[in-house]
Amino acid sequence: MFQKIYFMPKSTGTYADTLAAYGLATVLSEIIEQSTKRWSGQKVWIRDAGPYYLIELPTELRDEWIEKCDFFPLIKPIRTRGQPIKEKDALDLDEGWERFRAYQKTQETLKKTANRAAREDTQLQAQLEDLKPTPEFWTMAFVGERKMQAIQIYNAAILQWHATRKHFTENLKTILKLAATPDANVEAIAKEWADAVPHDGLKIRFTASQLFNPIQGKGQNRTKADVLAMGNLDSFWLIEFLKAVGLWKCMVPRMVRNGDDRKAYVLAPIALTLDAHDGVFKKFSERLWNDTSVKMDIIASLLYTQVLLEHSEAGQQDELDFEGRGPEDVVAGLHVTTYKMLSRNAYTMMNLGFISLPRWTGEVKTRQRVQELKEVIEEHLGVIRNIDEERSDGYNLLVRYRDFLSGQQLDAFFDFAVGYSQYLTHELEQAHFWVKKFTTGNLRRLIMGTEPQLIEILENEGFRNIAYALRHSTVIPQYLKQKGDALYDVRYGLGMELKRKAAYPKEFLAALGSFVHEYNQENAQKFESKRQQRRKNIRTSDLDDITRLVDKFGSELVGNLLVAYGYAGDPREETETQ
Repeated sequence: MFQKIYFMPKSTGTYADTLAAYGLATVLSEIIEQSTKRWSGQKVWIRDAGPYYLIELPTELRDEWIEKCDFFPLIKPIRTRGQPIKEKDALDLDEGWERFRAYQKTQETLKKTANRAAREDTQLQAQLEDLKPTPEFWTMAFVGERKMQAIQIYNAAILQWHATRKHFTENLKTILKLAATPDANVEAIAKEWADAVPHDGLKIRFTASQLFNPIQGKGQNRTKADVLAMGNLDSFWLIEFLKAVGLWKCMVPRMVRNGDDRKAYVLAPIALTLDAHDGVFKKFSERLWNDTSVKMDIIASLLYTQVLLEHSEAGQQDELDFEGRGPEDVVAGLHVTTYKMLSRNAYTMMNLGFISLPRWTGEVKTRQRVQELKEVIEEHLGVIRNIDEERSDGYNLLVRYRDFLSGQQLDAFFDFAVGYSQYLTHELEQAHFWVKKFTTGNLRRLIMGTEPQLIEILENEGFRNIAYALRHSTVIPQYLKQKGDALYDVRYGLGMELKRKAAYPKEFLAALGSFVHEYNQENAQKFESKRQQRRKNIRTSDLDDITRLVDKFGSELVGNLLVAYGYAGDPREETETQ
């Protein structure tokens, strides 16, 4: 009856399946832990097998392990004013919010103290650290929010798990039957449970909350669209319990800044162990803060990848010493669900999406490569965090970048990079130097991780020289202008002009030739009038190089790369201009 591999079918195609898979893995892990006093090296794996998740155990389960397994609670109910449950170990939402308000108050006091004394009060700082909200608080606040309409079902599942403690063995056997095959007959198994367990006051099926089942709330929620079902669907209670367990293991709920919207991010695994996931997920949850909607999606993807790389670099888990794989081979990405306040009393699920992990990491074979990728991601986080989503141009830029993450196409990144050249120019003109540039070194790493064959373009001397000229006609003179050094003119709109012309090879080469002529002419004029020339001239051979690259790779690709590199920072050149 018992086996080494168990299944959780993707019956809904949403994060509900992922929650159930993590809940199942947690239950199985606890049985293994109790029964074998798990030794170092034993791992419970979660694997995506297409139509279902596989939970792979280090050893086959034995009948006697199930029979002798002691009751384990796994998760706690949540006490609220509307759910005044009496269990001693219940999480108290009101206490959590009081603690959070104390944290905010201490934070404000610390700021005022620091401003007056020009230093921080160490005692207040320690108090602030003690009051700092944990990731668990945000999950509790999300589930406990009355307008999410989930707290009653959540608590009911946990309380029934406790209420059936005398029948704990039967509960475990039922869970194992549900997961024994990819196509278990849930209705028959639920009936078996009902026949075996006296259920006075118990429920066999629970209403399917939209929090655990995002496509099964009120409305058009039937698998076969033969009728409009205005009531919520229901589900076997042990499946709902597994989802409640999984919620704490793989969901990160957040608020959208400057609005009432809520978002939930759920990790979609490909192949990793429960232990490794727990370590990475905890750090990720701690680092992801509330932000504007599109920006938060992007940051979540980049941030999780960053934490995954850090975990690998520390060598804490063998399976995360990637050994030629990339982060996207471990976790596919994140389910993203948006909930909106469409009435005064309830949130409604409005959008189900998915954002991938970056697929430009390439193979990760060495710790040096891990370190390089961390630098690339940190740079991208710096760029993204300083884009203002509440401006239309900022919002459009973030949507383009999110498209790049989701589709993993360089064209989408180039659309972002060209648009960002305009955004960057405008911000630097306002002396907003906190807006970040990409750097040429990290752009190279990104492009090589996506399209390695483009190395021929990136290493071409003419390409590098003309990118240098673009940089010294845009972002560098703009930066120097703010320091009172206006030797060279700023060429506004140059990136967009080249982008427009790049669709037509002859027009692109003509526009580039015209730019080079004006660039060299300005160099000569400055030398003649001021006896100064701080930038090198462009040679005819450089244009010849570009012409050959256009013939081989096309004008759009070469033009996009030139603009991306031309508006990126080069630390060596910037040192020379200081």
